[in-house]
Amino acid sequence: MDISSEFLTDLLTFVFFVTAMVLDLRTQRIPNALAVTALLTGLLVNTVAAGWSGLGTALLGAASALVLVPFYGKKWIGGGDVKLMIGIGALIGPIHCLWVVALAITCGALLVPLLATFQLGWRALGATAQRYYQCVITRTYVPPRPGEIAAARVPYAPAFAAGWGLTCLLHFPGL
Repeated sequence: MDISSEFLTDLLTFVFFVTAMVLDLRTQRIPNALAVTALLTGLLVNTVAAGWSGLGTALLGAASALVLVPFYGKKWIGGGDVKLMIGIGALIGPIHCLWVVALAITCGALLVPLLATFQLGWRALGATAQRYYQCVITRTYVPPRPGEIAAARVPYAPAFAAGWGLTCLLHFPGL
């Protein structure tokens, strides 16, 4: 890819992430239309930029996002998050996509409790801390109760966007 196609890819990725983040924060949904548009855009941009090789890179990028399926199976992230990252993976390729996923998990560990506290308030954070303390003291698992931070449904698109931003800033090997 040359400089102009890299810039276009970064710009499109930014637009898709900002759109997904706004929608996810407002509605806790990422529309299928956005994910499919990202996928088709990734296939098109990479194919035009590098021919069959670009198409292969886009398909591998989309497939690399399937590492998120177990997280969806555990209900740690939503299906829209997986579909969004499949589309983004087609746009940015497999190596970049895997770095984004790895850093998104790290960012999510910080952002999710903050977003949940923002949604539910400080009492919910205190209730969760108290439950964790009880788990440690009794050495038994106590499931989260409704109204606790640990039971909150929190949008994950901001964590993916932060993971992409960090990946771009840190210039990891293979990018």
